[in-house]
Amino acid sequence: MSLDIFGALTGIFVIVYDGQHALRFTLGRARSIVGPGIHFKVPLFQTFKVEETKHTTLDLEPQVIQLNDNLVYEVDCKVVYQIVNLRKAMIEVDDLVTGLQNRVVIAVQQIVSRKDRHTVLDVDGLCEEIREELRGVEDQWGVRILQFGFSNISPSPTTLEITQLELLAEEKLNLYSRLRDEGLSEEASVALISGAVVSVHPEDNEPSRQRSRAQDTAAMGLLNDELDEGRSAKGQSSTEPNPLADPDEDPLDPGEPGP
Repeated sequence: MSLDIFGALTGIFVIVYDGQHALRFTLGRARSIVGPGIHFKVPLFQTFKVEETKHTTLDLEPQVIQLNDNLVYEVDCKVVYQIVNLRKAMIEVDDLVTGLQNRVVIAVQQIVSRKDRHTVLDVDGLCEEIREELRGVEDQWGVRILQFGFSNISPSPTTLEITQLELLAEEKLNLYSRLRDEGLSEEASVALISGAVVSVHPEDNEPSRQRSRAQDTAAMGLLNDELDEGRSAKGQSSTEPNPLADPDEDPLDPGEPGP
């Protein structure tokens, strides 16, 4: 610390620490690159610009990107880089950190926006494409991208709701196909699926619950009719108990005369 203060007061030397390098300027022209140590200079004629050359991490701001299929994803990524050519890093770009952040954001936007809901899940492929996109920046600015990765890549709340609705529609279609394969009619299959969907909402009001019960009754009636038709086709006796009938219900009204 005392040497730093003395060097700042006298202006005859500069101290470069481990993990740093400095570029010497003489009369405004970039000259040699020096490593850690004490380096003397001619006051008023020479200056040194010190820069960190160890591994540095950039934590980029979260981005909201629209995919090729119009879904919106939230993306958060990190970059680890190192300066390998101090002359380029200090001369070719005004502010290396800000410039590198902007170039990485542009690359991520370009690559991710070309993906859809399926290809965006290939995180390794995305990282490789983005690193390939940044090759030109490495050569131009004298840096090396050591590691690039996503800390978060997930659908936005609206996109998540859309995908869940699509999954629900697929489940209903699969259920409908299975019911049809088992021999139920189109009306009975639709009624069963509609009744199942209505019954999962306990917060519905009384009219909704009444409609649900009416749909369930209609569906059970269709099923009973189909089962009776199936027994008649197979020559079964109509006096066999109905497995879907109410066991407490008297099959023969006592007020009616017997056969």
